[in-house]
Amino acid sequence: MSFKTKILLLTLLPVMLFALVLGLSARGTLQSQAEQEVAQTRERLLEESRTRLTDYASIARTSIAELYDRAATGDLASRALAISRLSKVKYGDDGYFIGYDSQVVRLFRGDSSEGVGTNMSDRKDINGKFLNREMVEAGKNDTHFVTYSGGVVNTDKVVPKLAYSFYLPKWDMVVVTAINLDSIEVQVAKVRAAVDQRISNLMYSIVLIAVALIGIIGALALVLVKRSLGPLTLIRAHLDEIAAGEGDLTRRLPQVSRDELGQLAGSFNAFIEKIHSLVSQIVAMSEQLTGSVSRVAEQSRQIDRAMDQQRQETDQVAAAINQMSSAAQEVSRSAQNAAEAAVETDKQSQHARQIVNGSITRMQALRGELDESGVSMASLQNDVTSIVTVLDVIRSIAEQTNLLALNAAIEAARAGEAGRGFAVVADEVRALASRTQRSTQEIQVMVERLNSATGGVVKAMHQSTEAAQGASAQADQAGEFLGNAVELIATINAMNAQIASAAEEQTSVAEEINRGVHQIARAIDSVANQTQLGVKTVDELYTIGSRMQGLLGQFKI
Repeated sequence: MSFKTKILLLTLLPVMLFALVLGLSARGTLQSQAEQEVAQTRERLLEESRTRLTDYASIARTSIAELYDRAATGDLASRALAISRLSKVKYGDDGYFIGYDSQVVRLFRGDSSEGVGTNMSDRKDINGKFLNREMVEAGKNDTHFVTYSGGVVNTDKVVPKLAYSFYLPKWDMVVVTAINLDSIEVQVAKVRAAVDQRISNLMYSIVLIAVALIGIIGALALVLVKRSLGPLTLIRAHLDEIAAGEGDLTRRLPQVSRDELGQLAGSFNAFIEKIHSLVSQIVAMSEQLTGSVSRVAEQSRQIDRAMDQQRQETDQVAAAINQMSSAAQEVSRSAQNAAEAAVETDKQSQHARQIVNGSITRMQALRGELDESGVSMASLQNDVTSIVTVLDVIRSIAEQTNLLALNAAIEAARAGEAGRGFAVVADEVRALASRTQRSTQEIQVMVERLNSATGGVVKAMHQSTEAAQGASAQADQAGEFLGNAVELIATINAMNAQIASAAEEQTSVAEEINRGVHQIARAIDSVANQTQLGVKTVDELYTIGSRMQGLLGQFKI
């Protein structure tokens, strides 16, 4: 939403709101007055109807006054005469009188006999009102008037009605007459329509006046807003021109008034003057910066080319030193490998000599142990023979025990019931004897195998003893050969140590030179990297300066 629209809305909305409030207030006031006028009209017409009914009732009362005055209380003859007179009294197009007693029994109904003698106390209108009962009560308590809904004579139409009743206590008779009120509603409707028409005309006039007023105020506001927003439009156009990149910093806004908008134009001119001065200074500084950066960039490129050449030469020197260092390291590794191999050989020879000496000692010990084992195996063979003899004795005892258990079982069977427990024990003993025999036989088999194996072991022991004696003699000879080999390996080890020491010294010197060259190369690389960064930074500064000149070139100074 534009500022112009906001000002117009701010100007017109209060007027429109005032017109709306005024119209609604006037409509509410007129509506209230209309309702009062309609109510007054209805009340006036009702009062006229009440007056007319009162007059009609007075006519009826007058027509029977002399009869009522001469009659005594309960004089039905005079009441019948009065009913005859009242049934003939009529007024208007369809006005007549009706009579009821205190029990709401109809006594007469004009010149018609409809409902005469019928109790009408339970009769209701369409709204549920006991109309006849209320008519009798209104006559007796002198309230007289009752409103209800009833039908029109000779039609099915139901209209509001107003009844008037008066009570004649001597005859216990209530005389009633009624008129239709539909004509009142028709007149009230006409009055309401006339009032509504007056309200509509007045509201139409208010709307026309409000629209005319809004149009006049809107036109005046539009003219004033257009004149007031002129400087603002110029300021916006100038700012849009600057924002678009084609700003003329030499232009100024005309200051045609001394109000807030004129002061705004003056402030804007001062702001543009300040920007003009700053942009001029920045343009001069940008040109100087671009020239300086160009010179620094050329110097940086020359330094970068020199560093590249020095780095290449340093790399060549480093490569040659690396080759020399690699050769020295290869010699040192070969010498070290030979020395390590000689040392390892010496260790293995010493170890082999120790093994051979240990083998000789163990061979001698083995020979003694084999002799002792032969004696032990011979003793074991004798013990096995003794076990066989003992097993024969156990087998004989088991056979005798089995026979005794059998005899005991036979005797227990002869004893019958008394020897049953003894028979059980005999069976157990016989079973144990049988198991003993089986175990003895199994042990006999194992002892025989053990005796056979023991004989074989004794024979092998003798053979091992002879072989151990031969191996001991050969081990003595191997020990002498290994002693000579150890002395030769010690001589080779000393020579390899001298070669390795010399190679290590050469390698150390080459590595020291290599480290120095590599440090020089790293320093050159670092300087070259810094130089390249400097060149890149200078290029960026040159680009920034060029862009700055391009941006500043958009302004006219």
